[in-house]
Amino acid sequence: MTRRGALALMTAGLAAPLVAGCQSDPAPTAPATWAGSVTDDADFPVTIEHALGSTTIRTRPKRVVTVGYTDHEMFLALGVRPVGVRPWFGETIDHTWPWVKPAWDGMTPSYIGADLNYEKIASLRPDVIVGLYAEITKQEYAKLSAIAPTVAQDADSAPYTTDRAVMFRTAGRIVGATPAADRMLTDLDSRFSKIRTEHPEFAGKTAAVIDPSERAFYAFAANDPRGRFLTDLGFAVPEQVNKIIGDKFGAEISPERADVLDLDRLLLLADADSRRWLAGNKIYQQLAVVRGRRSLEIPYYERPFAGAAMAYNTVLSVPYAVQDLVPRLAAITD
Repeated sequence: MTRRGALALMTAGLAAPLVAGCQSDPAPTAPATWAGSVTDDADFPVTIEHALGSTTIRTRPKRVVTVGYTDHEMFLALGVRPVGVRPWFGETIDHTWPWVKPAWDGMTPSYIGADLNYEKIASLRPDVIVGLYAEITKQEYAKLSAIAPTVAQDADSAPYTTDRAVMFRTAGRIVGATPAADRMLTDLDSRFSKIRTEHPEFAGKTAAVIDPSERAFYAFAANDPRGRFLTDLGFAVPEQVNKIIGDKFGAEISPERADVLDLDRLLLLADADSRRWLAGNKIYQQLAVVRGRRSLEIPYYERPFAGAAMAYNTVLSVPYAVQDLVPRLAAITD
């Protein structure tokens, strides 16, 4: 799963060279409510239903541990710095992305391991453990629940496909900040609405995000955060791609089936190695979307890190992704 940037850590050797660059990047304006503490009043206890049952949180939690790969950004946006964080792209870079660095305010989070370190988690004395963008197993849930009340992934979505608003509102309920979460989601919806109005050329155009880094095409579904970002911009769902993926967040498409990727727009999570492979792939090079120069590279680890910002798809990362990708997508013509 490493190549998709979907579940596991990237190696330290890949991530480390970028840390210095991230440190010097000026960050875009984050939502005004990210800094400071939660101030909204809320009635506790609150009970959260999730895929592995229900969890009651009796008092407002002060110490939050996140075991979902993007969950920390949701709490940071609400002014809550988690005491423990699960790494996704790597412990040297996850807290230094330009859109999230200001929220940490110079702090380095305490990482709890990609393979959960239960002793580490327990040592952090969490009031609640949260795994929204995750696939927590029953065994993991039992171990985590023995440490603190634990909220697992949404019951109504396949893992890693839960809508951003559903996860963010759940985070808001957990810390008693539902009004703040609703305000930020409304602001984000307004921003996307404005983009769709300003760029009617996106409407009806099929688009997908593809990872070609292992000499095959890993396509992300319309209900994956990357796919949801594109539909938020106004692009149409590529039905032929989603039929192959089914109810998962993504699936591998062999080079022989590359014809299904002949969409109106193709966004590639390319790196140096995959660029060489794509350049020599005759089937790919013959696609109309490629010949018409309607494909766009959005690397994870190269500035402006648009691929990573789109993958997180949180209220913190979306403004950063929009800032880079909308002008580039608008520059593509038919």
